[in-house]
Amino acid sequence: MRDYDEIYGETIPFKFMYYIILAEGATGILFLVFFFLQSSGKFIPDADASAIFWLIMALVMFAVTAFLTTLTKLDISVTQDRLKASFGLIKYETPLTNIADIYSDDRAGITYGGWGVRVARLKQGMTLAYSTFGYKRVVVELKTGKYKLFVFSASNPEEFISVIKNRMKRF
Repeated sequence: MRDYDEIYGETIPFKFMYYIILAEGATGILFLVFFFLQSSGKFIPDADASAIFWLIMALVMFAVTAFLTTLTKLDISVTQDRLKASFGLIKYETPLTNIADIYSDDRAGITYGGWGVRVARLKQGMTLAYSTFGYKRVVVELKTGKYKLFVFSASNPEEFISVIKNRMKRF
Protein backbone atom coordinates (compact mmCIF):
# COMPACT_ATOMS: atom_id res chain seq x y z
CA MET A 1 0.00 0.00 0.00
CA ARG A 2 3.02 2.28 0.18
CA ASP A 3 2.66 5.30 -2.09
CA TYR A 4 5.45 7.36 -3.56
CA ASP A 5 4.05 10.47 -1.85
CA GLU A 6 3.61 8.85 1.56
CA ILE A 7 4.62 11.14 4.41
CA TYR A 8 4.07 8.72 7.28
CA GLY A 9 2.83 5.17 7.57
CA GLU A 10 2.63 2.17 9.86
CA THR A 11 1.95 -1.51 9.45
CA ILE A 12 0.23 -3.04 12.47
CA PRO A 13 0.17 -6.85 12.75
CA PHE A 14 -3.13 -8.48 13.71
CA LYS A 15 -1.69 -11.62 15.32
CA PHE A 16 -5.01 -12.93 16.63
CA MET A 17 -6.06 -13.55 13.03
CA TYR A 18 -3.46 -16.32 12.76
CA TYR A 19 -5.41 -18.39 15.31
CA ILE A 20 -8.61 -17.94 13.33
CA ILE A 21 -6.80 -18.87 10.11
CA LEU A 22 -5.43 -22.01 11.78
CA ALA A 23 -8.90 -23.03 12.99
CA GLU A 24 -10.51 -22.38 9.58
CA GLY A 25 -7.75 -24.26 7.74
CA ALA A 26 -7.96 -27.21 10.14
CA THR A 27 -11.73 -27.35 9.66
CA GLY A 28 -11.22 -27.35 5.88
CA ILE A 29 -8.77 -30.25 6.17
CA LEU A 30 -11.21 -32.13 8.41
CA PHE A 31 -14.00 -31.66 5.86
CA LEU A 32 -11.64 -32.86 3.11
CA VAL A 33 -10.92 -36.01 5.14
CA PHE A 34 -14.68 -36.51 5.56
CA PHE A 35 -15.03 -36.16 1.77
CA PHE A 36 -12.50 -38.93 1.12
CA LEU A 37 -14.01 -41.18 3.80
CA GLN A 38 -17.54 -40.61 2.48
CA SER A 39 -16.34 -41.25 -1.11
CA SER A 40 -14.89 -44.60 -0.05
CA GLY A 41 -18.14 -45.55 1.70
CA LYS A 42 -16.46 -45.96 5.10
CA PHE A 43 -17.88 -42.84 6.71
CA ILE A 44 -21.53 -42.64 7.80
CA PRO A 45 -22.84 -45.06 5.15
CA ASP A 46 -26.54 -44.27 5.73
CA ALA A 47 -26.15 -40.51 6.12
CA ASP A 48 -27.92 -37.98 3.93
CA ALA A 49 -24.72 -35.95 3.50
CA SER A 50 -23.09 -36.99 0.26
CA ALA A 51 -19.39 -36.80 -0.50
CA ILE A 52 -20.08 -33.67 -2.57
CA PHE A 53 -21.40 -31.91 0.55
CA TRP A 54 -18.10 -32.48 2.37
CA LEU A 55 -16.12 -31.36 -0.68
CA ILE A 56 -18.14 -28.14 -0.95
CA MET A 57 -17.70 -27.48 2.78
CA ALA A 58 -13.93 -28.04 2.49
CA LEU A 59 -13.71 -25.65 -0.47
CA VAL A 60 -15.71 -23.00 1.40
CA MET A 61 -13.42 -23.31 4.43
CA PHE A 62 -10.31 -23.04 2.24
CA ALA A 63 -11.75 -19.95 0.50
CA VAL A 64 -12.49 -18.32 3.87
CA THR A 65 -8.97 -19.21 5.03
CA ALA A 66 -7.48 -17.61 1.92
CA PHE A 67 -9.51 -14.43 2.50
CA LEU A 68 -8.55 -14.29 6.18
CA THR A 69 -4.85 -14.45 5.32
CA THR A 70 -5.24 -11.00 3.76
CA LEU A 71 -6.46 -9.63 7.11
CA THR A 72 -3.25 -10.24 9.07
CA LYS A 73 -2.00 -6.66 8.97
CA LEU A 74 -3.35 -3.15 9.07
CA ASP A 75 -1.63 -0.57 6.85
CA ILE A 76 -2.24 3.09 7.64
CA SER A 77 -0.58 5.93 5.76
CA VAL A 78 -0.72 9.66 5.31
CA THR A 79 0.08 11.03 1.86
CA GLN A 80 0.31 14.64 0.72
CA ASP A 81 -3.48 15.00 0.70
CA ARG A 82 -5.09 11.76 1.96
CA LEU A 83 -5.38 9.42 4.93
CA LYS A 84 -5.40 5.81 3.72
CA ALA A 85 -6.16 2.59 5.55
CA SER A 86 -6.06 -0.99 4.37
CA PHE A 87 -7.00 -4.12 6.28
CA GLY A 88 -6.13 -6.63 3.58
CA LEU A 89 -8.60 -6.26 0.73
CA ILE A 90 -10.76 -3.85 2.73
CA LYS A 91 -9.63 -0.29 2.07
CA TYR A 92 -10.72 3.17 3.18
CA GLU A 93 -9.37 6.60 2.40
CA THR A 94 -10.43 10.17 2.98
CA PRO A 95 -9.00 13.53 1.94
CA LEU A 96 -7.19 15.41 4.69
CA THR A 97 -9.52 18.34 3.96
CA ASN A 98 -12.42 16.16 5.19
CA ILE A 99 -10.92 15.85 8.69
CA ALA A 100 -12.61 18.03 11.31
CA ASP A 101 -10.58 16.83 14.33
CA ILE A 102 -8.17 14.08 15.30
CA TYR A 103 -7.23 12.74 18.73
CA SER A 104 -5.99 9.59 20.46
CA ASP A 105 -8.23 7.12 22.22
CA ASP A 106 -7.21 4.43 24.68
CA ARG A 107 -10.65 2.98 25.39
CA ALA A 108 -11.15 -0.74 24.84
CA GLY A 109 -11.61 -1.91 21.26
CA ILE A 110 -14.98 -3.37 22.22
CA THR A 111 -16.22 0.25 22.32
CA TYR A 112 -16.29 0.07 18.53
CA GLY A 113 -17.81 -3.40 18.34
CA GLY A 114 -14.65 -5.48 18.71
CA TRP A 115 -11.47 -5.96 16.72
CA GLY A 116 -10.92 -6.11 13.00
CA VAL A 117 -13.01 -4.01 10.63
CA ARG A 118 -16.13 -2.79 12.40
CA VAL A 119 -19.00 -0.46 11.61
CA ALA A 120 -20.79 0.82 14.69
CA ARG A 121 -23.47 3.36 15.44
CA LEU A 122 -22.23 5.52 18.30
CA LYS A 123 -23.75 8.68 19.75
CA GLN A 124 -21.54 10.74 17.38
CA GLY A 125 -22.90 8.83 14.37
CA MET A 126 -21.77 5.98 12.15
CA THR A 127 -18.23 4.88 12.92
CA LEU A 128 -15.78 2.85 10.86
CA ALA A 129 -13.11 1.19 12.99
CA TYR A 130 -9.96 -0.67 11.93
CA SER A 131 -8.93 -2.00 15.31
CA THR A 132 -6.36 -4.55 16.52
CA PHE A 133 -5.39 -5.97 19.91
CA GLY A 134 -2.84 -4.19 22.07
CA TYR A 135 -2.65 -0.83 20.30
CA LYS A 136 -4.08 2.56 21.13
CA ARG A 137 -6.38 4.07 18.59
CA VAL A 138 -6.58 7.33 16.69
CA VAL A 139 -10.04 8.85 16.25
CA VAL A 140 -10.62 10.98 13.17
CA GLU A 141 -13.77 13.11 13.13
CA LEU A 142 -14.94 13.60 9.55
CA LYS A 143 -16.79 16.61 8.13
CA THR A 144 -18.79 14.78 5.46
CA GLY A 145 -19.46 11.28 4.23
CA LYS A 146 -21.18 8.13 5.39
CA TYR A 147 -19.07 7.90 8.54
CA LYS A 148 -18.77 10.59 11.19
CA LEU A 149 -15.80 8.89 12.85
CA PHE A 150 -12.95 6.83 11.45
CA VAL A 151 -10.98 4.97 14.11
CA PHE A 152 -7.76 3.03 13.56
CA SER A 153 -5.08 1.36 15.67
CA ALA A 154 -1.58 2.79 15.64
CA SER A 155 1.67 1.90 17.38
CA ASN A 156 2.50 5.59 17.64
CA PRO A 157 -0.80 7.52 17.71
CA GLU A 158 0.77 10.83 18.74
CA GLU A 159 3.03 10.77 15.67
CA PHE A 160 0.02 10.16 13.39
CA ILE A 161 -1.87 13.00 15.01
CA SER A 162 1.10 15.34 14.68
CA VAL A 163 1.69 14.49 11.01
CA ILE A 164 -1.99 14.89 10.08
CA LYS A 165 -2.39 18.16 12.01
CA ASN A 166 0.72 19.55 10.31
CA ARG A 167 -0.66 18.58 6.89
CA MET A 168 -4.08 20.04 7.73
CA LYS A 169 -2.49 23.44 8.44
CA ARG A 170 -1.51 23.61 4.76
CA PHE A 171 -5.12 23.40 3.52
